[in-house]
Amino acid sequence: MKIKNKSRIGFYGKAVICLVCFIAFFCIFAIPMGLGNALNTLMNTAYELLTGTVFYIMAIAVIAGAISGLLTEFGVVALLNKILSPLMRPLFGMPGASALGMVSTYLSDNPAILTLADDKKFRRFFKAYQIPALTNLGTAFGMGLIVTSFTLGMSGSLGSKVWVAAVCGNLGAVIGAVISTRLMLFSMKKAYGPDKPALEEKLDAAEDEHVFHHKGLLHVLDALMDGGKKGVEMGLGIIPGVLIICSIVMMLTNGRPATQYKFVQIQQMSADGMELIQSTGLIEIPDKGNYIFDFAAESTGAKWLSHKQTDEHIELSFSFNNGRVFTENERLYIRILSSDWGTDEDSRYRLVLYKADENTKTAIDLVPEVVPSATRVYYGTVPQESYRGNAGEGVGILPKLANFLSVILTPLFGFSSAEAIAVPVTALGSAGAALGLIPDFVRKGLVNINDLAVFTAVCMCWSGYLSTHVSMMEVLGCREHTGKAILSHTIGGLCAGVAAHWLFVLLSAIF
Repeated sequence: MKIKNKSRIGFYGKAVICLVCFIAFFCIFAIPMGLGNALNTLMNTAYELLTGTVFYIMAIAVIAGAISGLLTEFGVVALLNKILSPLMRPLFGMPGASALGMVSTYLSDNPAILTLADDKKFRRFFKAYQIPALTNLGTAFGMGLIVTSFTLGMSGSLGSKVWVAAVCGNLGAVIGAVISTRLMLFSMKKAYGPDKPALEEKLDAAEDEHVFHHKGLLHVLDALMDGGKKGVEMGLGIIPGVLIICSIVMMLTNGRPATQYKFVQIQQMSADGMELIQSTGLIEIPDKGNYIFDFAAESTGAKWLSHKQTDEHIELSFSFNNGRVFTENERLYIRILSSDWGTDEDSRYRLVLYKADENTKTAIDLVPEVVPSATRVYYGTVPQESYRGNAGEGVGILPKLANFLSVILTPLFGFSSAEAIAVPVTALGSAGAALGLIPDFVRKGLVNINDLAVFTAVCMCWSGYLSTHVSMMEVLGCREHTGKAILSHTIGGLCAGVAAHWLFVLLSAIF
């Protein structure tokens, strides 16, 4: 009877602890965002991931499965294993066939390697302890082509030497991949032993050489279709992991909704603020500049500068999509110069900010800048957006945690500013989201070409591994080793960034 009571106490104790931990974790989102907004954001983010990301990954898996089915059916994988083993084994400790997985993920995304791993003709080249390491190897090269193309595309902003950043970034990612894969293999060899084959059963001659009855073109089509079906299975298998883990990671990474406006209107109000005296038209907001110093009533054009730097020449560029994103506590300044705006000291001025649809607007009352000068300069702080429960919102905890590590990471990576640490932190959950931060940092002068080399290495090596490692290990049947895979890849990604930095320093001295 006592044993039963102890069992019940233990059972209910687990339930209470689980409930407390669940509520505490959910409060991280519910307190700043509001309960309703937090729930809506979670659901909307998961739905957006399903429709925008999972289906895309499934498409990649189907195409990769079809190609791998064709290559394995006609012996290309066996040939690659023979040719590349002398290179892959010393570097990665993996069979030469794994090079096909590297290429497939480099051209697409992390899960592309899963379809290969599910193919018996591919698995037969591996030992059991090497299969879990495919997650680390494939992820280290995920989205490689996209990341590299993005880096090269920054030449217009950072100069022609961005090719050095791209080269250093790719070499850094290779170094990170070697370290991550080797660490994972070291752990897995203890778990599985060094000799256990990944494929227990042997393929008979009929299964190995004559899978399909058709010949010629129909043989090719059969191989493509069979591989594509396996890709569908892989795509379905990753859905729970991506939706659950990635939604949480994105909410921990993202902050408040972006404060984004496309137009500004300057208004002169009566002393009591009740009567509109005159105003400009809708002036488009450029990507740079926060000081409007020359404008006229009814006009839709104005001159912009950076406040306090009136002698600085700014090459204005305008965003023709949804407008400019403002950072927290960012100010806009105006200077009253033209006589047609009057000299009444009791007049009030305000800015009306418009979103791209020209219907949604926000008014800001301006206050005079207190400076020892006769110039009439006014400023207003752009208000931050409130939570609305939309996809992509969050509490921004991971970037804040990264600030505590910036004292260590910034010197290791050679970053030119502390703000740059946000890119690798965002890459933990999404490489695409991390790349999206870079253009704004470049416009603000917060990053240089060295930083771009580190971004390339880290975004490519990590490529959102916190969002995909769980589901990939689940599909490979190695869920119990997920923690080791994540730890190994965390170390590998850090080493990739450090390697890219010092490679850039070396190549910059040469070129």
